[in-house]
Amino acid sequence: MPSITAHLLHLDPPTLKSATTHPFLTAAATASLPLPTLKAWLAQDRLYALAYVNFIGALIAKTALPSTAEREGSLEWRAADMLIDCLTNIRTELKMFEDTATAEGWLEEICSDVQPTVDTRTYIDLFASAASPSRPLLVGLTVLWATEECYLRSWRFAASKMDHGLKAREKDIMQRVFIPNWSSPEFEAMVRRLGALVNKFAACYEEDGWEWKECETAWRQVVHAERGFWPEV
Repeated sequence: MPSITAHLLHLDPPTLKSATTHPFLTAAATASLPLPTLKAWLAQDRLYALAYVNFIGALIAKTALPSTAEREGSLEWRAADMLIDCLTNIRTELKMFEDTATAEGWLEEICSDVQPTVDTRTYIDLFASAASPSRPLLVGLTVLWATEECYLRSWRFAASKMDHGLKAREKDIMQRVFIPNWSSPEFEAMVRRLGALVNKFAACYEEDGWEWKECETAWRQVVHAERGFWPEV
């Protein structure tokens, strides 16, 4: 039986590649992003991160934790542990957004009176749908993994376009802060751990069952949302 993550990654490779090799990423890697575009993206990514916090909370609420002494070996406990780590990670990232914006003098611009764009709203609605009571935890975990997998691929692509010979003082914010953060071995390890958990949950269901079909739909929705989330440059 193939793992569900491998199955999803091979559903539509051209669309996945398009979503994770967007021109915005190349511009970010080469310090050629117009400043208004960078700030607009940062403001929307911050709203995404805030929605992510609510999403993780909803998934934790859906996780039925066992009360037995052997609970730490259960999938449910592993899921809760993973979700708590994701929550801690996004809290750190929100602080990184705001500390960086503060240092650059942009904090008010990225925080005050910023409304989600259509593409950010797509992600917010997708999170709400994936965490709804009528859908199994597997679908929510799949959406969570899918967003992180796409983000990892995107920023590793950006990292591959950077001039790694630049000195620290020659790097802009994207090159100095954001690209290294999301292309790091630590972030990759988190994504791989999350993918392994999704595979464990999916193995409890039939490969051709409706749960896997729901995950296929969710995967396609995430890839579509990811492609639209990058600003045009």
